[in-house]
Amino acid sequence: MSSSATIPAASGNKPVDGVRVENSENTIAGSTVTAGGDVIVGGQKITNYHYSISYQDLKGQLDGLNEQFSRVRGKMERYPDDEDFRIDLLRLDAQRSEVRKKLDDLKHEVMRLAETFTRIPLNTERLRVARQHFEAGRYPEARTILDAGEMGSELDALLDRKRMLQARQEENEARLADKANEFLILARLTAVDFTLSDRYGKTLEYFQRSLEAAHTADNTFAYAYFLHEHNQFAAALPLYGEALEYYRRLARADPQAYEPYVAATLNNLAGLQKDNNDLAAAAAGYEEALAIYRRLTEANPQVYAPYVAMTLNNLAVLQQAGNDHTAAAAGYEEALAIYRRLAQAHPQAYAPKVATTLNNLANLQKAMNDLAGAAAGYEEALTIRRRLAETHPQAYEPDVAETLNNLALLQQAMNDLAAAAAGYEEALVIRRRLAQAHPQAYAWDVAMTLNNLAILQQASNDFAAAAAGYEEALAIYRRLAEAHPQAYEPEVVRTLVNLGIFYLEAVPDRERSLACAREALATALPFAESFPAARSYADVALAVVGVWGEDRDAFLGEAIRRASS
Repeated sequence: MSSSATIPAASGNKPVDGVRVENSENTIAGSTVTAGGDVIVGGQKITNYHYSISYQDLKGQLDGLNEQFSRVRGKMERYPDDEDFRIDLLRLDAQRSEVRKKLDDLKHEVMRLAETFTRIPLNTERLRVARQHFEAGRYPEARTILDAGEMGSELDALLDRKRMLQARQEENEARLADKANEFLILARLTAVDFTLSDRYGKTLEYFQRSLEAAHTADNTFAYAYFLHEHNQFAAALPLYGEALEYYRRLARADPQAYEPYVAATLNNLAGLQKDNNDLAAAAAGYEEALAIYRRLTEANPQVYAPYVAMTLNNLAVLQQAGNDHTAAAAGYEEALAIYRRLAQAHPQAYAPKVATTLNNLANLQKAMNDLAGAAAGYEEALTIRRRLAETHPQAYEPDVAETLNNLALLQQAMNDLAAAAAGYEEALVIRRRLAQAHPQAYAWDVAMTLNNLAILQQASNDFAAAAAGYEEALAIYRRLAEAHPQAYEPEVVRTLVNLGIFYLEAVPDRERSLACAREALATALPFAESFPAARSYADVALAVVGVWGEDRDAFLGEAIRRASS
């Protein structure tokens, strides 16, 4: 005979249902009843069900039936042809089986009840007294203690209180949502008040208070976007993920209203995933966002065509980074076609997008060795950006400098050194001017252009100008690396390596060349594992050491000691 158990096996498998432990008589998942009636749970005796009135009554019934059965069987043996005795015997056997089943059921119910008493907290007087009666075998008394009428009245009162508390909770949640919205608006207003000395800090504080009140799609996305805009990528990433789940849920109920928010969140999240080198997730995000924007554009092209172009451009940048040049080129070209069409109707709004996409496509064409196509793209982008900078210099002069620098790199690769030098010098003038007003934003651009121009000057044998450019770039990178070592120490190493080669080949200066190589090695070693280019820089620095006839192993050992100290 089998019965069901209600607790899981100790191994963590699924709960046993209707299966007795094999070859263990009277055992249900850890509980045991001995032949003497002791109920054992977890090795501890809880009660003896043989002492109970229920057991004694059923046992008495069974004993009486057994006696009747024996008497009738004796009569049937003496009078085998009497059919009445056979019928009585069958009736008595059926009654015995029924009583045995009741006894078996009683045993298993007592076992399960014992298990329940050992598991639940006995936090009421009723439960404590009921257990005492149960352990003594007084089952009716235990049941009487648990008065259904009294408990029902108490339960009704508790349910009424629960409903009241739920109503209060719902009211409180609504008020918290209102407070979240108030702090959200305060955060947004603070973000646009540039007269505040602690604008950024106060905006963060109010966003955080908004989230303390309640997490909503609006405040979660808004906070993520603010952090993203201020380069707090690690903090923004999980918030974008949370906002995406909110918007997906809302879009299932109202796709027309919320699918644009799903796409925008996917796009922004993909940008952070790309920066975090999670390229597969970023590609999936951009592609899903692109599919949504394409679908929205079918119904409303004027509104959503720009978003299609934007996402195409973002995806193409990712594809280019992954060396999928064919797909990247197709993406840039489709985005460019959309932006050109939009710029015909709204040049002020979309001409900058045309220039940016031309610049990106030209970068790709250069990587694909389509130098003529790249030159044409850079030149058209430069023309557009110069025109924009005439009326809005603060907004577009950085873009002019970027394109001048990119075009100069191409011209240098094409051996048009005079044009390249002119481009670098004009870009450098613009970037120096921008860095005076905003050093943190543009100092790196100044150093990069100085480095590029110095490489050109070195190739043109203008060694004095090249040395000055390298040294000034190094000084800028050192200053930036003091505040942000992880971001700028690779640039320090690269410039030191360039200087080590310069003082080896162009203007031989053994001491200065070896000093640059020594510092490059010591600086590169701590991040060589996480930044592959650092290993290349270190190899070049060791090569410089070898050309000067120094012991490379000893030099490397000294660099390791310096790096570890």
